[in-house]
Amino acid sequence: YSIARVPITNAQYARYVAEKRVNPPEHWRGGQPPKGEDDHPVVHVTWRDAQSYCRWLSEKTGQDVRLPTEAEWEKAARGDHDQRKYPWGDTWVDLLCNSVGLDLRGTSPVGLFLSGASPYGVLDMSGNVWEWCQSSFRPYPSAADDGRGNHISDGPRVLRGGSFRSNHRFVRCAYRIVHLPDFRYDDFGF
Repeated sequence: YSIARVPITNAQYARYVAEKRVNPPEHWRGGQPPKGEDDHPVVHVTWRDAQSYCRWLSEKTGQDVRLPTEAEWEKAARGDHDQRKYPWGDTWVDLLCNSVGLDLRGTSPVGLFLSGASPYGVLDMSGNVWEWCQSSFRPYPSAADDGRGNHISDGPRVLRGGSFRSNHRFVRCAYRIVHLPDFRYDDFGF
């Protein structure tokens, strides 16, 4: 599989909103992202919003675009056989991601923390925004055929990565939270 190098930005999501004429995130004014935040991750999006964006992008590109499963997300964050705590290694360093330790109190431009890259070069896997995964919430790790990637289920969904509000415990590669697919918050993106 392939995975985006950074979370979906406000600018990317704004193009989708304009073309599909869907409601923008609730904090946007006049249907536009906050001034100066085009390169910040889009937030206030539900799992269903992320699904709809992925379907639109699939139509635009002719490729199958979807959210990563929980296992795919963790592999992109950790590497193939690595059990590292954070994308960059086992030692916590405040300056490698946008977490509560930096005290930014909001999102930052995607890709800003180059030294916090995962072994595959994926950025923002820790901090900035919680990232929706395709997977339904079930005990983890899972069997490949347990159905947790089901698109139809209304059950709880997994988010990974922590956010600008998270301390070092919550931005670990293995940490996960769960919310219903219609839940949105100012630090949930994809």
